[in-house]
Amino acid sequence: MNRLSIIVPVYNGEKTIKRAIDSLLKQTVEVDIIVVNDGSIDNTESVVKAYSESNIHYFYKENGGISDARNFGISKVETEFFGFLDSDDYVKEDMAEKMLSAIGDKDICMSNFTWVYEDGKRKEAKDIGYKDKHEIIEKMFSTLWNKIYRTKWFLDTDIKFPTGLRYEDTSVLIRLAYYMDKVAYVDESFVDYYQIKGSITHTFNININDMIEVFKGLKDFYVEKNAYEEYKPELEYLTIRFFLGSSYLRACRIMDKQVKKETLDKGWNYLTSTYPAFKDNKYLKNGGKKNKYFSLITKSTYYMNANIFGLLYKIGLMK
Repeated sequence: MNRLSIIVPVYNGEKTIKRAIDSLLKQTVEVDIIVVNDGSIDNTESVVKAYSESNIHYFYKENGGISDARNFGISKVETEFFGFLDSDDYVKEDMAEKMLSAIGDKDICMSNFTWVYEDGKRKEAKDIGYKDKHEIIEKMFSTLWNKIYRTKWFLDTDIKFPTGLRYEDTSVLIRLAYYMDKVAYVDESFVDYYQIKGSITHTFNININDMIEVFKGLKDFYVEKNAYEEYKPELEYLTIRFFLGSSYLRACRIMDKQVKKETLDKGWNYLTSTYPAFKDNKYLKNGGKKNKYFSLITKSTYYMNANIFGLLYKIGLMK
């Protein structure tokens, strides 16, 4: 069977990296484990160096962020296929065997994954069965670690993780979608993706800037490929889901009123200037509460709801 490398970028992960590595060592087929220590200042290095297994390849580099660590890890891959695992996540022991068996002559293999919340609740996310590239862009989760990639195919696309930006996974995967002519799927959940709550602070204002830059880059990419008009409905719908969906809800949590307003302004202005007729998007007609909400939203309700959601978060009625 063809070999698989798993890249594990880590920064100050002394408390969780062992769980990630142990889950990879328990695979029913041996995988190469590429641990990229992105300048940790805790005991991450000691934890990793305590292992003696020859299939663990440890690299230390100066801190450059998650994208830089992933790009570095890819440069160290020597196997036909590779994938990713976050240092605080866990993968089931038959992941490698089943994903490698399924991929065959395909370039990428996707599987499901499980959200694991701090209260112990679990929820499976389906990331399989897309019929074409249109549906991939429309529906695919921007998650790297429930997928494996043919190394030569990935390198031939010349796609890199954007250093210094958040939403780097979306930037890479939506670009890769353009090249996804041969895709395999496994209808099983292998990765436990742990959700750790963090505070929403001024940094989200930087994140919205990153998100705008990433989405501008995606549009430019498809324009350069002369494919923008073909995939415009999907790219528009993706933008709607980000700027009116999960990222909007995170912005609602910002307590500083001025920062919150600036963040919301930037999101609304980017969406409506890039896609002024977004309410006519064909995917909003597919039904469902979210699509109906997106199709009915106005500038006034956008800001009004942000204040309501912010209050509900503050008093604990929304999580």
